[in-house]
Amino acid sequence: MLMDDDPETVEGFVTLAKALFYNLTLLRAFEKACPDRPRRSSPKSYLSRCLEDRKAITKAHREGLFLQMRRQMPHLTDEALENRLILINERFRVAVRQVRVKHARRPPHQPDRTDDADSVLTGLLSHLPDLLEVLAETFLREAPDGSLRVRSRLIAHWQDLILVVPPLLISSAWIHRRILPQPEALDDYSNRVDAIRRMTRWLCDSTLPVDDDPTLDHLCRQHGLDEIHMHLMGTTEAEKIWCDALRRPQIVVGELIKGRSKTRESGLRLSIGSGVDRLLRQEDSQLTADLLLARVNEAATLKALLLFHARGASEQELTDDMPMPSDFCTQERRRGLHALPSNLPLVVKESWHLCRILALFDKPEKRASTWRVLWHYLLLRAQFCRLLVQQVGQIGFDQFQYITLNELRETSEADFAERFRQIERGHQRGVDFAEGRFAPKAEREKMVGLLGSILRGYIRFLDEDEQGEARPRKRAARYGSLSELVSLARRRETGETVPGVDAAIPGHRASMRWDMPPVSGRRLRLGLVVHFIKRNNHREQKTFVTAVSPRPPCRHLNMRRDAEKQARTLVAFLGEVSDLSHFIRGADAAANERHAGPEVLAPVFRILRRAGIQRFTYHAGEDFAHLASGLRAMFEAVSFLDLDAGCRIGHGTASGLSPEAWWAAIGNSTVLPTEDRLDDLVFARHLLLSNALLPERLALIDAEINRLSMLIYNDPYLTPDLLTEAWQLRHLDPLAWRFRGDDIDPHRRAEALLHAEAKRETRAAHRHFLRRHGVHSVDTMFTLRQMRDEAARGAAQMPVARGSDILDIDTLRMLQRCMLRILNQRRMAIETLPSSNVRISIHKRYEDHHSLNWLGLGAGSLRMPVDVVVGSDDPGIFATSLRMEYAQLMRCLRDECRNSNDPFDPFQKIEKICLDAKRFRF
Repeated sequence: MLMDDDPETVEGFVTLAKALFYNLTLLRAFEKACPDRPRRSSPKSYLSRCLEDRKAITKAHREGLFLQMRRQMPHLTDEALENRLILINERFRVAVRQVRVKHARRPPHQPDRTDDADSVLTGLLSHLPDLLEVLAETFLREAPDGSLRVRSRLIAHWQDLILVVPPLLISSAWIHRRILPQPEALDDYSNRVDAIRRMTRWLCDSTLPVDDDPTLDHLCRQHGLDEIHMHLMGTTEAEKIWCDALRRPQIVVGELIKGRSKTRESGLRLSIGSGVDRLLRQEDSQLTADLLLARVNEAATLKALLLFHARGASEQELTDDMPMPSDFCTQERRRGLHALPSNLPLVVKESWHLCRILALFDKPEKRASTWRVLWHYLLLRAQFCRLLVQQVGQIGFDQFQYITLNELRETSEADFAERFRQIERGHQRGVDFAEGRFAPKAEREKMVGLLGSILRGYIRFLDEDEQGEARPRKRAARYGSLSELVSLARRRETGETVPGVDAAIPGHRASMRWDMPPVSGRRLRLGLVVHFIKRNNHREQKTFVTAVSPRPPCRHLNMRRDAEKQARTLVAFLGEVSDLSHFIRGADAAANERHAGPEVLAPVFRILRRAGIQRFTYHAGEDFAHLASGLRAMFEAVSFLDLDAGCRIGHGTASGLSPEAWWAAIGNSTVLPTEDRLDDLVFARHLLLSNALLPERLALIDAEINRLSMLIYNDPYLTPDLLTEAWQLRHLDPLAWRFRGDDIDPHRRAEALLHAEAKRETRAAHRHFLRRHGVHSVDTMFTLRQMRDEAARGAAQMPVARGSDILDIDTLRMLQRCMLRILNQRRMAIETLPSSNVRISIHKRYEDHHSLNWLGLGAGSLRMPVDVVVGSDDPGIFATSLRMEYAQLMRCLRDECRNSNDPFDPFQKIEKICLDAKRFRF
């Protein structure tokens, strides 16, 4: 720890580091100085070109740094910004001296000339390793368990920092001072083994250290955390993907290049190009998929050159006949790991390389020749990682989805064992149980392949000790069928045979003790949740609202059919593979809730329920045009999907946000489709009537419902009561109205009976339900053209102003209370995901997170009983972990406790959340 780590100083260091690592002007100057990117060119000549044009590089550094500081502090004048930068630099130089005195290794630091303003910026260019060390000593410390931790009081600044600066760089700067105080000591093999052992305990199979809060350490030891909302695809940390990209650039970045044929993404209706392409240009206006591949190849050569110098090789070895960049990098990485123990964890290997590279800069003769190479390499590394992590300025679900669609994770995430190691965190072992979510496949072969990959990775993980050492017999490779993998995974969890499962495996010999695996020493246990993807087919939607014939037979036709195929394939496997249900615990629906409502997946959830799956969760109330729309999505999920005790709602942000805060964040008006506004009013009316609330508002709501109904349908017979009844029928499958009650298929038969019952009991409502889906043959009173025009008028956008909104603040608060009461009465929990919500929702800080309102704290509290559980969502994309999600929430609880007039025990609240996760896990 540095002597001066007050918040203002720490914030200054973070601002400086972000500006330095986001300096695209400097990156382009390096590329201009080295115009021929490395393919089969000589690394020696490439290195010489990198060292030319020093004045241009220095100029680009100064200008780019100031521009990035301006980007972070737009409210300051240039003079004020200059003064701030000079102050930050002065504090930085003081911190550098403190670090050097602490480690007592290098000569005393000679301060930059303070009478020359340019020297302030120029000096920073050559002090990159010093910056990493200052950040390391500011944020990191060794915990009593031997792991590397982030100081709890600084985790908000840390989280802001690592979105831009790859965290393993900072951790390695901390480590290299501890394992390389005397580099020659590592010539001895036993010293190297000891260093690797310490690094393994420091890093814990993760590039992201966790907090050092002893309260959470106790919680993890006493109870263990339960991960109840985590998508397996999106879990791998960015720097692990980077390591794979350096090894296989054509394959990893090739997935992004192959996706260029997608001219549009699934999010927007306007033809404005690909969202993934916009993601690249948001990061760098000149960045394309091809340029990214060239830069990764460039980085591979740069890293190889750094490792080449780190092992003290002679430049005479750099000949014109050198391998490709990735091969050159792999070659130097292997040489750098020579004479080290085998089976090193991935993060230990990478950190070892970084430590050796940073050690170069303790030698003045090496520093002069390699610091520009290091700068260039780290700028490329940081840019690649930012494409995998959602940034502060990337607000909303669409921006998140572009990251999931860029395919940079696709190849690396084909193997699952590393993800389970990352969750377990070596000897820390803080997570007791994890629900991993995956998207089911419609094709049988793909489903087998996906489940087989997950289970093989899980078995390999279970068959290791906390150091990642595998047993000699590779059991995961010995079993091929899905039944065999299920059996082995269960036996590895318990050390016992599984009745009815092992007996079904040909050749199984339960009586032979040598064939019985011992109980795994790993703490983490795995459950799987299938999550269906909400999609919006723009062509289908456009045809539905513009064409008379041919026209889709209902709304969301393609998604309904695809989801049904996936569900039927899954159900077939559950029937064929004994005990697969031990791992597949429940179902979910993920992706953008604006693309499809719960009604689309209602028939699919009924198929799964008939197959024995009884636990469900659903992403709802996360991203919405109007707060009432988010609340309606939550209600529809509960009602249309028949969610009940033990089920959960994912996110549920709309039920926790303060309506005043929501309006303040979006402005004085919002825009949404007219039919969505009508649905919101019908929902609000239903909830208020059902609970006998706000009778004075009902007349206004009824009047607006009638107005919008006439605007869309021009039908005076559509009363608010009839619209409500028709809305409540949306759980029906609009494709099933033709099915017969004696159909041979049990699912079709069940859906036909639901339609028959609805038609019998609420004929007019059922008729309007089909009319909304454009089903003409049932009701010849309405022509196809008329139905098309109704759909087009419903899709038209309409503004809703805060000042004239019928659903005013009081009404929205009452709807929130009603929704929370429904969840409580049904014994359902809400999954809250702090980092995900801060990036996707309206929050600018963790301190503003709506979960505090659910917990009965803060001015926006509704004082309603709510069961809240915590998850990490996509920890790789949000640069977090389950432990850090608890840490962020714990910090907010402590802050609220200090400022509260009604003191409470933060630990009691966080412990209840932990125990609720055990009660509600699937």
